Order: sequence, then structure tokens, then C-alpha cells
Amino acid sequence: MTAVFPAVPLPGTVLGGDRPARLIDDITAWVDSSAMAALLREFGYAPLPGGPLAQRLAALEQISAKRWDYRGGLLERSQAVGEYFEPTVDAQIRSAARSLGLAGRSTPLRRQYDHVLVLGGGVRTMMARAHLAATILREGVSASSVAGLGSLRVLDGQGGIVRELGLGECVTEFDAVDEALRHAFGAAAGADQRSGETETGQPWLVRSYPDLRPPMHALAAPSMRPGQRANTADTLTGWAEFVQETRVGRRLLLVTTDVFVPFQHCDAVRLLGLRYGCEVETVGFDNASNSWVEPTETFLILQEVRSAIRAMQALYQAVAYNES
Repeated sequence: MTAVFPAVPLPGTVLGGDRPARLIDDITAWVDSSAMAALLREFGYAPLPGGPLAQRLAALEQISAKRWDYRGGLLERSQAVGEYFEPTVDAQIRSAARSLGLAGRSTPLRRQYDHVLVLGGGVRTMMARAHLAATILREGVSASSVAGLGSLRVLDGQGGIVRELGLGECVTEFDAVDEALRHAFGAAAGADQRSGETETGQPWLVRSYPDLRPPMHALAAPSMRPGQRANTADTLTGWAEFVQETRVGRRLLLVTTDVFVPFQHCDAVRLLGLRYGCEVETVGFDNASNSWVEPTETFLILQEVRSAIRAMQALYQAVAYNES
């Protein structure tokens, strides 16, 4: 029989009291959860040793690097090579992952947000995320703006999908973000556009639809690491720098894929919560039963548990640094 574990709140989802201390408590609860202990046990690892949280996070990261890094440290997610699990083991992994926030987090806790941020991806992924954001707003959640966060990285092999879905050309992730948002929210093609380069020569682009309600923006964020594509952290930072001037103290709802919720949530808390005092909540579409995308394989769920561990580690280090 598959064990069912209680859901573990993600850091910063519910704020109160001393915020840095609350964040550390939330990270500790996630690391020390019964779901994480069961996941470790399933792969032959003993419970994490006692000691400072930094040491336990480091130990957990080392385990994840050894056992759950199917990308070999460098590969794109689409290039990951995994393994098959027997049904009972598969069910246990998925149950633990759900408790840790990698599933079942598609409904917002609140009814009002200042900004909805739809995180970028490939064409099918963007369609799923954009339509979840549109559904949330149409069902009564309010926001003063919607922004899709992407980059200028080239998307390979998307032509057939684009034609199948009846979208405009999607050469880059930015194109996929823009097309999916327009499809989901019913925006016309006309838009305002701004572009430029950072001090290091990295291009950025913002396309806005001010007549839509709420107003909508699509961002191609610059990479903060020359020679590498913009990642989630870059797009979050890009939103704060190039899209939304009044971001301090805002209430944000991030929309993504369920398996990415924990790591992208932690990145947002670190980059927008700690820096600007934003309140962050993150939801993700149900990857197991979505019409736009195929269900996520179990080994890829474990890969994203590793991503979550690393994001928790980065968030803890940022909190500890701010407190020192």
C-alpha cells in the first residue's frame, strides 16, 4: 500500500512573524519532512544526520547529485536519460513528491494578486501555463497585470506543434510566451514594444498589450551569465528590471508546471521576496492530466526534487547572508 504524506508548505507561501526566521523554519520542515525521509529510504539512504540546517542541505544535495541527477550536471531537461521503477516504488516516489510540492498545487490560496507571472517554456508547456493563468483569472481571481517571462533562446523542432495548434511562428521561447498568452487571453496581434541591451550587451525585449484587461506583457529577459541562455532566475530578475517598476511589496502569483513549483517558487522568494519584499505564491498545472503536454516520467520528477533541494539551499544561503 502506498503511503500518503501530509502536504509540506513551501517557504514563504504563508508569511507571518519574523520573516527570515519563518523562511528558515519552512525550509527545515521541508528537509525534515516524512516525505523526504521516505524518499531517501526508498533509495537506500538513512535519515539525514542532525546538525545545522546548512549541513543537512549540503548532505541532501550530495545525495541528489549522486542518485537523481539524470541531466549529468549539464544536459537540458529534454536530454535527460532516466530509469524505470517498479509500480510500487513508482507510486511511493510520486506520493512523496506530491507532499513536497511537485504535484497538487494548481489552485491559488488567495483571490487577489497584484501581478500574475507566467513562467516561460516550450510551445506546449506555454500553452498549458498560459491557459491555467487565464482560467484562474476567469474564475474570479483578480490581478492588475499578467506577464509571461521568457528569453530569446531558440526553440528547435517546434514547427509541427505550432502548425498543429494554429499559432504564429515560434522561433524563440519569447515567441512561444507571446503566442500562448495571446491564445489564452484573446489578445489581438497589435502591441507596444520596447527593447535594448544590458551593459554587457545582452538583448532584452518587452511586448505589451495595454488595452487588455488586465494589461499583459511578454518578456524576453537577458541572461546574466554571458554565453548561457537565460534561466528562471534571469527571467524573474528581468521582470523586476524591465517590466514592472512598482514591484516593491507586491503580491505575486507565479504560474508554471507542477513539478517545477518548489524550485521556481524558492527562486522567486529569494529574488523577489527578499530583495523587494514581494509575497510569492506559486501554482502549477496538473502535468498528469493536461491536454497540452504528456505526463512527466518518474525519473524527471526526481530530477526536479533535486532542483528543489538546490533552490532551497540557495534560498537558505541568501537568508543567512542577509541576516549576517
